[in-house]
Amino acid sequence: MEWFLPGAFGLFFVAFIVGTFALVIVTLVDVVRMPNDAGFKSGTQIVWVLVILLGGAIGAIIYLVVGRPPGGATAARQRPAILAPPPPPPSGTV
Repeated sequence: MEWFLPGAFGLFFVAFIVGTFALVIVTLVDVVRMPNDAGFKSGTQIVWVLVILLGGAIGAIIYLVVGRPPGGATAARQRPAILAPPPPPPSGTV
C-alpha cells in the first residue's frame, strides 16, 4: 500500500499537522492552568480558550504574543498572592 503523500512533501505535511496540533494543546493547557483572570496580559480565560479553539495555530500564536503572561501559568502560580491587610478590631472591645 502506497502512502497518500509521497516523499519529503508528505513527511513535511505530517510534521506540520502534528506540530500545529501540539502547539494548540500546549497553549490550551497553559490557559487552563492559569490560576485567575488577572494573570493574563489582556482578556480573560474563556476568551483565550475560544481564540485558541476557533483560530487553531493562528489563535495559539496570538495568545503567545498578546495574552500570555511572562513565564506562563507556571510562573503565575509561583507568585505569592497579594493578601489584603486584616480588618481593624472593633472599637468596642478591650
